[in-house]
Amino acid sequence: MFTKRLAAFLMAGALGLTACDESFGPEGNATPEDREEILTLLDESGFFADDFGLDGAYNDAQPAASALAPAAEVVAPRMWGRRRGLPVRRVITVDVDPQEGVATVSKEVFFEGRFLLDITQDDQFNPTEKPLVEKLVQYATFRRRTQEELDAQGRRWKLVNVSPAEWMMTAEDKRTVNITKVEVWVNEELKAEIVDASEMLDVDSRIPKLHPEDMVTVKAWVDNSVDNGNEPDTFVFLHLFHATPSSRAWVRLPMELLTTDTDSYYTRSWQVRHTGRARMAVDAIDAQTFTTETEDDYRANIWGVPYRIVPVDDVAP
Repeated sequence: MFTKRLAAFLMAGALGLTACDESFGPEGNATPEDREEILTLLDESGFFADDFGLDGAYNDAQPAASALAPAAEVVAPRMWGRRRGLPVRRVITVDVDPQEGVATVSKEVFFEGRFLLDITQDDQFNPTEKPLVEKLVQYATFRRRTQEELDAQGRRWKLVNVSPAEWMMTAEDKRTVNITKVEVWVNEELKAEIVDASEMLDVDSRIPKLHPEDMVTVKAWVDNSVDNGNEPDTFVFLHLFHATPSSRAWVRLPMELLTTDTDSYYTRSWQVRHTGRARMAVDAIDAQTFTTETEDDYRANIWGVPYRIVPVDDVAP
């Protein structure tokens, strides 16, 4: 019965947001043929989607806040999530430098959705919602292939660099939660260090290349400039697509805050289960978001780090 109520609520939310307008910004100087090929290659890469994780509220299997907890202590509710809906505006620019044989892509996608949560301590699924107004920013570069390098489909462009995806608050004054660094460790070896979500990652050398059964540890450094007296002041989660043993499916895992004499960061380890390409998303949310039912206090910053998983005997880049 609970699952049916959840499904019905998510369907109602989907219907309520399908009326959002979508408009396209300047397309750059690329020819229609080049633009179509480049955007198709980005879509096939698995690194350039608009979303991450499950859409809507779902159960984290976390305990509800204790009635005996101190007033300032915050516990993430068992049911929460996002429903971004369709973009209200999408600006994808593809510019080609014919002399250099290089194409640059920038993408901004604007959402006006809802943050869903159920902070009531009962057995009923009765989530409330609050405004979610944020945008996604990402970049990529391509190199034009020579005639000898054309792929089997005769396509002329090759993806060479892609940035992490970053979801941020659309209003600058609401960007109070900020991820400042993410590290990806594979079998205790540092494979990627990112200190700016706009930095370009070489597809062949800087995107983490994983194998099934690898143990991956993600570390994230986060700043929160607003002191609401909450403890903790920020919750950080890791969204993954290839960590479920039985199937490929999104999971959301809370990250643990570790504090040493000189540093504090959030961390979570996971084991690779399937081959494929996707992004692991580090999701930092102001704890104040989880203390009210309908206030406009959602603040978050998300970095989606691209990765590829190949069989152990696959040595291709």
